[in-house]
Amino acid sequence: MANVFRRLADSDRNVRASLYFGNLDPEVTELLMYELFIQFAPVRSLNMPKDRVLKTHQGFGFVEFKSVEDADYVLEILRGIRLYGKIVKLKKSDTPKITSSTKDQSIGVINQELISNNYIDIGAQLFINNLNSLIDEQFLKETFSKFGTLIRNPTIARDNNTGESKGYGFLTFDDFQTSDSVIEKMNGAILMNSKIHVSYAFKQDPITGQYTNVRHGDKTERLLAENAKSNKVIGSKSKKKSKVHKPKLKK
Repeated sequence: MANVFRRLADSDRNVRASLYFGNLDPEVTELLMYELFIQFAPVRSLNMPKDRVLKTHQGFGFVEFKSVEDADYVLEILRGIRLYGKIVKLKKSDTPKITSSTKDQSIGVINQELISNNYIDIGAQLFINNLNSLIDEQFLKETFSKFGTLIRNPTIARDNNTGESKGYGFLTFDDFQTSDSVIEKMNGAILMNSKIHVSYAFKQDPITGQYTNVRHGDKTERLLAENAKSNKVIGSKSKKKSKVHKPKLKK
């Protein structure tokens, strides 16, 4: 079992088969979390980052299962579970890897799954920087979904060892009008006592995988988006209001 608690190398991890768990009571231990998860699926690894000084866990951790199906099943079956009176937060651990060699951190994310197959990613992706360490993905979702439709769950770049926020993340909307509005209204705004910076993220070459010096939101992307919209390629079923047919009353 000791091997279960060792941190796997990034190259040996299956992020899609992993879950993040948080909001843990100080009494919760790695062994307790292991015994909880193993009841529902085989556990490949489990890690709860600890404070380097106090040697106590920081209220969150990561668990990897044998398969993606196992992770999905555990996420569903344990949703809302309480430990020591606190609801354990569970979500897919899909934070993309960001390398430190990148000159500008405002790079795009291409491996993040769409929330729904009804959406098409036109490139309305934003880079948000200088985030307070207390801000998490759920906070970003609740804050920015008010502007329009997020087609991918917000992501925050996190330290691979501690899980702590690196202070920047990404938002992807379904149209450029919304992302333009977010930049106009939120660039320079204060979130949790921190002045955030919002801009378009850099594009990634789909062939080479290398990041370019061109940001999303350029004329080419906007033109393609307009053409797709005029040809009714872009659209979400969730946006289409269903017509309510009222039955005719017989006189």
